Amino acid sequence: MRSNRPLALPALLLGTSLLAISLLGGCAKPKGLTADERSQRLPIVHGDWRKMGYRWDWNAFPVMLDGQGPLRSEPHGELVVFQETGGTISGIDDRVGETIWSNKPAGDLTKFTGMDRRDGFVFVSSESELFTLDATTGELVNRQRFEKLVATDFVLLGDQVVVGTTGGELMGHYLPGGIRIWGHDMPGTFEEDLVSIGGVVGGVTSTGRVICVDPVSQRQTGLNSIFEGPGAALASSDDLMFVPSLDQSLYAFKGSDARVAWRHLTPSPITEAPVYHEGVLYCSLADTGLTAFDAQSGKVLWVSQGQFGEVIGLRNGRLMVFDGTSLVAIEAQRGVVLDKINLSNVFDITTSPFVDGPIYLTSREGVVAKFVPVN
Repeated sequence: MRSNRPLALPALLLGTSLLAISLLGGCAKPKGLTADERSQRLPIVHGDWRKMGYRWDWNAFPVMLDGQGPLRSEPHGELVVFQETGGTISGIDDRVGETIWSNKPAGDLTKFTGMDRRDGFVFVSSESELFTLDATTGELVNRQRFEKLVATDFVLLGDQVVVGTTGGELMGHYLPGGIRIWGHDMPGTFEEDLVSIGGVVGGVTSTGRVICVDPVSQRQTGLNSIFEGPGAALASSDDLMFVPSLDQSLYAFKGSDARVAWRHLTPSPITEAPVYHEGVLYCSLADTGLTAFDAQSGKVLWVSQGQFGEVIGLRNGRLMVFDGTSLVAIEAQRGVVLDKINLSNVFDITTSPFVDGPIYLTSREGVVAKFVPVN
């Protein structure tokens, strides 16, 4: 869903007043568990991680106020950006794990929906606003109101952010002007995040309406429908959108016209998110296990019987799969389980980049741990 398309940031801020807003007192003083207590609740068995091809690098302790939990944690180059459920955002230096800034751009009751970074700015969205923070200092430099309530993370493309609204509209918001410039209404609401399909943005509503839009022309490239909405997050390649549906099907839709490229029927609703990488789609199916598909044709390449979970990366040619309690190494060619280690108290786990990149693990107490690849 992330885009590396360049954006002229001076143009972004042109015509929109910069806000001389304080950092809300630099955030209230954190309460609750100490750093040592937070660390103790994230046990790290170094021998297990070496078996998987990694070593522990650092633990970071972003600001998390009393009574709050982690909301999202994303690596963005030399910065890891963490947000807790109360809205406080922290910037972590990826090299050493030091929390270098924190800011709380809105009140406790604000519902935040997404995050991204481009160049020297971190963008954070809520239901009603888009906040722009300086990536170096965390200072709030801009905020813009959305015309309608937003339900999804945003797709950042060129000088637009594209969002799905609570009312079922796929909406384009123009950054330089801070205004809505187009929208396409659909029945239902967007409960799963939109995806970027090359230069096209796609999404599926709760009622199963499929839409693809070219943000440049502001026109639909196609419409379609399925019997029920998504059961988990969508995935995409440069030309296809992959939808795990509650109607017991895994779909691939063409971004160019929203037509079905293929459909894989299953005995049960699909509630695990698919993951795409280099021509292969991986998805955990409740009745069989983790399944690899040829992304273009939908042909099943292999099934890892009884092994479930989400593929988070590829290390030394082995798929790294997290099933909620374990990190599992699976042979990428046949789906054979090779190694497995137990993990506990994990809120989120990801790799960046996908191939041979570090693993970032976030605990339920908001500790962010980094593990780097070793030979």
